[in-house]
Amino acid sequence: MITTYILCFFTGYLGVLMGLRLALDKVAVARHRVSSLQRDRVRQVAAIREVAKGCRTAKRKAADSDMLVGRLTAEVAKLEEKLKTVRKSDNRLVVLDERRLPEDHRWIVVISGAGGALPEATGEEGNENWSGNLRFLVWATTMERAVKKAATRFPPSRGFKIEVATTPNGAAANGSPSQPTAA
Repeated sequence: MITTYILCFFTGYLGVLMGLRLALDKVAVARHRVSSLQRDRVRQVAAIREVAKGCRTAKRKAADSDMLVGRLTAEVAKLEEKLKTVRKSDNRLVVLDERRLPEDHRWIVVISGAGGALPEATGEEGNENWSGNLRFLVWATTMERAVKKAATRFPPSRGFKIEVATTPNGAAANGSPSQPTAA
């Protein structure tokens, strides 16, 4: 009977040991899975932080790009306005004759054709082929002499109209003869 007890004791002990061994194996597998999940979590957190950092950088770059686009758009608008003013023929001032005497004054004369369009020039005067009004800088002692100088190059008989735009002091001229007078 004692052997039965001893046998039962060892069988129970062996059963408990086997149960503990299986439990310890399951605990080891669970620990391995938990540590693996923790490593994955650390990797995922690092990856999320890296993506967030990249997202912040991209967001800053996008904001900088938007600011740059705004500045470039404003600069384009300014340049287009400047281009419009440059394209206007009224802004040009053509020097009729560079020769001048010390007593000559500066006169601005506007030359145009009938109806605002200048007639087509032919032959040697091909440079007179333009339309609209052109402003010329003429050096002369009087307004009449300035008109006469301009009329020599652009005669009213060919349809040109000559008007004096400014006086030597830069003020606007009142009367503007289109026919030169003898000076």
